[in-house]
Amino acid sequence: MKHTHFKRVTLFYYTNSKLPGGFTRMVSLAEGFGFNTNLLETNILNLAVVLPLVFSLGKDTLTSILDTRREKILSSLRSADDRFKQAQLELDAAKSELALAAEKVKEIQSEGQKTMEALRLEETKRYEELHQRFDDLKEETVRLEEEKVVNTFRQQLISVAFEKAIEGIRSKMDDKLQRKYIDAKIALMNSSL
Repeated sequence: MKHTHFKRVTLFYYTNSKLPGGFTRMVSLAEGFGFNTNLLETNILNLAVVLPLVFSLGKDTLTSILDTRREKILSSLRSADDRFKQAQLELDAAKSELALAAEKVKEIQSEGQKTMEALRLEETKRYEELHQRFDDLKEETVRLEEEKVVNTFRQQLISVAFEKAIEGIRSKMDDKLQRKYIDAKIALMNSSL
């Protein structure tokens, strides 16, 4: 044990036989004031003095700090729980909106398919009608052209036949036959009036 130039307090133990159970008492003999460098003895004494002081003086402050901290933590937890519930409600609302939007998309796609099919059928029908009209028009045009050619040919044929007939009549007609012809024409005109 180290000694300093100060006098130290010496502690010793004795058993008091008068105390029940033979309890041990600590007796202090003060020889003076000084520093004890024995760590085991001084730390126990320091802790025995300091800890009760710290607990008695710092108890209210520490309790207040801990209570404040606990309230902040509880408030944060409540706030986080409220935000979580709000986010859960928003998520549920977004999910229901997404489901509605998905149904609407399916409905629009179905309507689009139906509309496209109806338009396709209408376009096909319109094309067929137009094609039929063109075919009819073509056939009518061909028929009219054929008629025109036939009529032209007929007119030419009649004209040629008429000219040949007139030439044949003129070559065979004499005065007597010519007079009969004129009389027949006059009679025909009188009967029509």
